[in-house]
Amino acid sequence: MEKKGDHHLVAQVLEGNRFAYAKLVAQYRDMVFTLALKILKNREEAEEVAQDVFIKVYQSLNRFQGKSKLSTWVYRIAYNHSLNQLKANQKNRNTGTLENIQPINGNYEPDAFEMIQKTENSQTLQNALGLLPETDQIIVTLYYYEELPVKEIAEIVGLSVQNVKVKLHRSRQKLYETLKDKITA
Repeated sequence: MEKKGDHHLVAQVLEGNRFAYAKLVAQYRDMVFTLALKILKNREEAEEVAQDVFIKVYQSLNRFQGKSKLSTWVYRIAYNHSLNQLKANQKNRNTGTLENIQPINGNYEPDAFEMIQKTENSQTLQNALGLLPETDQIIVTLYYYEELPVKEIAEIVGLSVQNVKVKLHRSRQKLYETLKDKITA
């Protein structure tokens, strides 16, 4: 959504339009949940954090200045809240694995072997991502899964654009080295 649309949506929510707020939640819920899940690695915690994020977004919306895209602002809230939750749970953390999230394509049904192979490849990739430092995992997720531009990722994680580019490059190298003999085509 572009900035002009952001301002219109924010204005509608601030005027008390519940449908506009529902639209905002629907538009960003998947990305907030995915980011929280990537950081927390626990589905239930990620769901709770996502709910908390949208409460915080609603309560703070009057402070959104429009200097960045609304999506960047929401991502930043989700990122910070997820990190805070991770820190709070660090001692009692019960780590889980990421569930396989695969796109749905209604026109194509792969055979069982292909599905097993994709699942194994996806799990291998998730395991390799898990070996990266936490910030690098988030940057890779935002860049490749959420397809955000480097500039927006830099705003979200609070790093310079150049630093994000370096981290992406190094992460790709580490992933290549880890995965070169493990992933099947």
